[in-house]
Amino acid sequence: MARFDQSALFDRMAVEGHLTRSLLRGLADEIATFHASAESVAIPSGSKTMHSIVRGNEAEIAEGTPAVFDIETASLLSERTIRALKDVTALLDDRAGQGCVRRCHGDLHLRNICLIDGRPVLFDGIEFNDAFSVIDVLYDLAFLLMDLEHRGHRDSANLVFNRYLAMSGDLDGLAAMPLFLSCRAAVRAKTTAAAARADSEAAKSLEAEACSYLDLACGLLEPRRPVLIAIGGLSGSGKSTLAQRLAPLAGGSPGALLLRSDVIRKRLFDMAPETALNASGYTPEQSERVYRRLIESAAAALSAGQSVIVDAVFARSDERAAIESVARDVGVPAHYLWLEAPAEAMKKRVTERTGDASDADAAVVQQQLSYDIGEMDWRRVSAGGDPERTVSISRGIVGL
Repeated sequence: MARFDQSALFDRMAVEGHLTRSLLRGLADEIATFHASAESVAIPSGSKTMHSIVRGNEAEIAEGTPAVFDIETASLLSERTIRALKDVTALLDDRAGQGCVRRCHGDLHLRNICLIDGRPVLFDGIEFNDAFSVIDVLYDLAFLLMDLEHRGHRDSANLVFNRYLAMSGDLDGLAAMPLFLSCRAAVRAKTTAAAARADSEAAKSLEAEACSYLDLACGLLEPRRPVLIAIGGLSGSGKSTLAQRLAPLAGGSPGALLLRSDVIRKRLFDMAPETALNASGYTPEQSERVYRRLIESAAAALSAGQSVIVDAVFARSDERAAIESVARDVGVPAHYLWLEAPAEAMKKRVTERTGDASDADAAVVQQQLSYDIGEMDWRRVSAGGDPERTVSISRGIVGL
């Protein structure tokens, strides 16, 4: 057994600003692979498992109230948690029956992840107590997402969230994510308060940290109306860059679900996003299949209370009409952006990008330039120059 460099711990790397997008994508891939191979465990009820966790949190937080925790905040958290659990009881039971409860890590936060030989490695998982480790896979993931949120890294949390879902395809549990995230923050609130009671010298700072977790746990269950943002435009117009920048800002933690047609296309072929598809993956029939899945996923996520950003070309008027109908049917506010850039700029962008889900090249852009887009009533945004300006203009349009 060899010790690893403590600077390779992800909590240290987060503080030092070393968690790159590439590392975070690799981490999400690692977690998705781990969950896919983890033993599925049959349990009588997924909701009873979460009910036990909620009861434990509530009892131990009560021990620290009012000495550490604010009475009103603790009471509000209890009310919101009970309501949230009631709302997703059937969902949790369904997921347990579908094999989503597995023998997971159980303690999946940044201090239990390290970088070894350039690869994220999960360690120190809970093996001695099934109550902690035999859980819904999304509850396992929620600890990491909450940890990143608490540290002020929502952009990182959003990246991991979306990459994990792109790899796992597990969108069915989105309605339970606020509860999962809140329960994870409540766990940290109670354990940090307990640590304060055991350490008189650090008690003051630990109590402040415990309160910050309690505030986060309560805020994560604050009711929020989801929003739909659809971003269209030809290949190379900057859709994905804009979508990635807007996603952490839309909705509650960890931000909006990104539904990108290029990623969905690869998933339909059971391929990693960065794996190139041949021409058979781009027939009109396959494209219709992609847009159908895109629309279905957006509708389901919005209905679950999850804000969504859809990133696709949307060159046809019927495709635009279809995504517009989703917002009307679900009854959520929506914004529709159409990005425009000079032809040469778009060709340059697609030629230079690497490691991306899009297979478009300059020839594809040239072909798209001949499309009859039809009547365009989406908000046109000039995206040929500085990406920061495009982001700023778009944020103003959608109110973020």
